[in-house]
Amino acid sequence: MTTESKATVMHDNEKPLSAAEMLERATEGFNLFQDGRFSEALAIFETLLALDASEAYFHTALGACHLALEDLDLAVDCFNRAIELDPTDLTPFVNRGEAALRQGRVMEAAQDFNRAVALDPEGKDPLSARARMLAAAAMESAEDVGESEAPEDDA
Repeated sequence: MTTESKATVMHDNEKPLSAAEMLERATEGFNLFQDGRFSEALAIFETLLALDASEAYFHTALGACHLALEDLDLAVDCFNRAIELDPTDLTPFVNRGEAALRQGRVMEAAQDFNRAVALDPEGKDPLSARARMLAAAAMESAEDVGESEAPEDDA
């Protein structure tokens, strides 16, 4: 998330939130997510997104909440928007890949994991290690599906 102040924004009868206050709310949402309180985190990120829809991190975080709550289509929508806003962040690619895996779209998942790996070729981000592992698992799964769907010989 950027800490630059965009425009101050209003929410109902509240006073405008500064960039620092938005960062504080985002941190609160992240901590709730980490504690497994996904619905509460979701509410915070929905509010933040309503205040600043141009922040890719809010879309990614909201998508992660939807993913944790098994709202896979909504999660994918959020990750798609995050990628549109910041195609250099590997997080929404990894998360969208996980959603695709859960939806049985193995090849799409593998593509997202490979995109994430390509964004961090030196493997500095721990998430890219996860993407590498998931890409390999997705490809193995795709091969297994291909083998099980192959016609048997009539011997």
